[in-house]
Amino acid sequence: MTIPRQIGPETGPRTALPDYRRSSATVERMVSALQQGRHRAEAASGPVRALVPAAALRDTVLRAVAAAVLLGGALLCVPVGVLLLSGLEDGRAPGAGLLVVLLALGALALALTLLGLRFGIVALGTARSRVEVSAPGLRVVGPLRSRDVPWHEIAQIESRVVHPVHWHTAALRLRDGERVLMPAFDRHIWTYGQPSGQDVRDLRTELHRRERAARRTS
Repeated sequence: MTIPRQIGPETGPRTALPDYRRSSATVERMVSALQQGRHRAEAASGPVRALVPAAALRDTVLRAVAAAVLLGGALLCVPVGVLLLSGLEDGRAPGAGLLVVLLALGALALALTLLGLRFGIVALGTARSRVEVSAPGLRVVGPLRSRDVPWHEIAQIESRVVHPVHWHTAALRLRDGERVLMPAFDRHIWTYGQPSGQDVRDLRTELHRRERAARRTS
């Protein structure tokens, strides 16, 4: 079947249509044009390099196991408290010693729950967190959300940041004073005293290079 190159007079003015047999409107050429446009966009934005935790699988497993153990310990505190209360005779109030024990069990359960949730969040962050480095800026992916930060908004890259959930990690200090955590650089307690990793130093070098280039062009 051939496609007419002109529209009939009943549809209005005679307008020439493209020749679908010889034009770039074929499926193959359309796909090729789309791929070329994608390659040009990637070349304009530059290559993307992803920075991930050094031992993501090992750290994810360790932190997930720690979260499971802590949450399991918190769950065990509940039946222990119920057993203590069930040992009371009917109509009798718990004594001062039993109240102290129950309060200690409640505090222990709360502490274990908070620690278990903390290790669970960090385990999820270790599994999916990364920092994507490209020409426009950094894309920081955390355990629950991600954020794009242009280079010109970054004032400093901090490697010794203390956070209640991530504990010791790295972050971006923006020019407006805001801090963007990078969970991909969360550190273990036995590495707190060591210098920052090579990836953080590379990010600082790249930031300083772009700042010098911006000053030369301004």
